[in-house]
Amino acid sequence: MRMLLLSACMVLSACATATVDKSSVRATQTAPESTQVEVVQIPYDPSLPTYVVTVEPFTFDADGSGGGGGAPPVPGRRRGWGPWGWGLLPEGPQAQAYNPPPQGAQGDIGAAIASQLVTALGNAGNIAVIDWQYYQQHAGNPAKLVDRGKREVGPFVIRGSVTEFNEIAEASGQSTGGSLGALGAALAIGGAIAGNTAATATGAGIAAANPTFENTVARRTGSVAMDLKIVDPRNGRVVGTAMANGSFTAETAASGFSLFGVGKASNAFAASALGQANRAAMNSATTQIMERLARLR
Repeated sequence: MRMLLLSACMVLSACATATVDKSSVRATQTAPESTQVEVVQIPYDPSLPTYVVTVEPFTFDADGSGGGGGAPPVPGRRRGWGPWGWGLLPEGPQAQAYNPPPQGAQGDIGAAIASQLVTALGNAGNIAVIDWQYYQQHAGNPAKLVDRGKREVGPFVIRGSVTEFNEIAEASGQSTGGSLGALGAALAIGGAIAGNTAATATGAGIAAANPTFENTVARRTGSVAMDLKIVDPRNGRVVGTAMANGSFTAETAASGFSLFGVGKASNAFAASALGQANRAAMNSATTQIMERLARLR
């Protein structure tokens, strides 16, 4: 009787009116934590000149489908007990981990990446960036874009290509859980054979309740790589090269517990975006570009 009352209470509590936290869905001026990328800061070095550069829109020469194939399956386990996963009562809430589709590269991603590099280069103290459209208008005489009296060197054109895009470079997952229904059934059968009424009743109760718990965690990481070159437009020479890398990650978790087929399940998901991986790569690119330019006078 007590168990029936407990089960009824759990059912009633599970049928509470659903609500949402309206204050948590308001727009804010900050990005979600999983997509925040610190822009690199390179302080001005008075011993170096100012390097005048412009960034040409990048080309995308990698497979933009998201790494090919679907996302890896989220690890899981069969629910219930017995040879076919059956229990005496209906299944409780299932803790299903969200498994998002692979990210793909769409739209004019070359121009977007170039804009991200311009933003990153703007935080390097010894670099002055010329707008690409303005540079094109004066490409016939690039020397006029540099003020030698102010110790400016250049101009240089930064050209780049996205040469690698793998949405699932790494993947891992684990699932733990269990059900006591089978153990209860075994105890009940053993108690019946041994003539132990208490063991039989206890085992039957556990088999009927079938306490079940599970916990699932899955994680996958993708990567982008970009090949860059610094070109002197006056003679077409490549005066420096660099390869920039960035990564983006998705992680999902789920957990659940049920008793008498009633319980609770929850899941959580967070992911960094492809665009943020590009921005992380641009931080690497800015550092390397500054190192290559520092060799020029």
